[in-house]
Amino acid sequence: MTTTPTANQLSGRATGSLFFTGFGTLWLTLGLYLREIVSAGTLAAIAAGLAVLLLAVFWLFRQARRYPKMPEDQIRNRAFRRINAIQWAAVILVSFVFGRLHIDAYVLSAITAIVGVHLFPLARLFRYPMHNVTGAALVLWASASVLLVPAVHLQGVTALGTGILLWLSAATTLGLAIAMVRRSAGAPAANSDSLCA
Repeated sequence: MTTTPTANQLSGRATGSLFFTGFGTLWLTLGLYLREIVSAGTLAAIAAGLAVLLLAVFWLFRQARRYPKMPEDQIRNRAFRRINAIQWAAVILVSFVFGRLHIDAYVLSAITAIVGVHLFPLARLFRYPMHNVTGAALVLWASASVLLVPAVHLQGVTALGTGILLWLSAATTLGLAIAMVRRSAGAPAANSDSLCA
C-alpha cells in the first residue's frame, strides 16, 4: 500500500534541498577560489549543477500543492530554530577562537563538523534518517581532511568536499521525494475524499 505524502513533507524536503544546494554551491565556489582553480569551465560546471538541482527543487514545490496540508507543528518549528541558532553560535565561536589561536587553516574543517553534528538532532526532529547519513559523512570528511590533507591545502580541499557532500545530499533527498510523488500518483484525490468523509 502506497502512503500518500503530505504537502508539508514534500515542501519540507524541497526546502531542505534548497538550503543544501545553496550552501553547497557556496562551499564549492569557495573551494575553487581557495584552490585557485576558478575558470570559465569550473564555474560553468557549478552553474549547470545548480540549475539542475534548482529545477528539481521548484518542481517539488509545485507538486507539493497537490497534496493535503497538515497543521504546522509549532513546537517542532521552535526546536528547529533553536538547533540552527546553536549551530550558528558554534560557527561564530569557533571562527573567532581559531583566529585568535592562529590556527585558521582548521576553521573550515571545524565548521564542516559543526554542520554535520547539527544534522543529527534534525534527523530525529523531522524523522528523516537521511540527515544522519549526511551528518556522519560531513563529520567523517572533516576528520579525514584534518588527518590527511596538508595544512597549506586544507581549507580549499575541505570546502570542495563539503560542497560535494551537500550537493549529493540534496540530490538524494530530491530523488527520494520525486520517487514518492511518482509512487503516489493519483492518490491525492482519493486521500482528500477520505479526509472529507
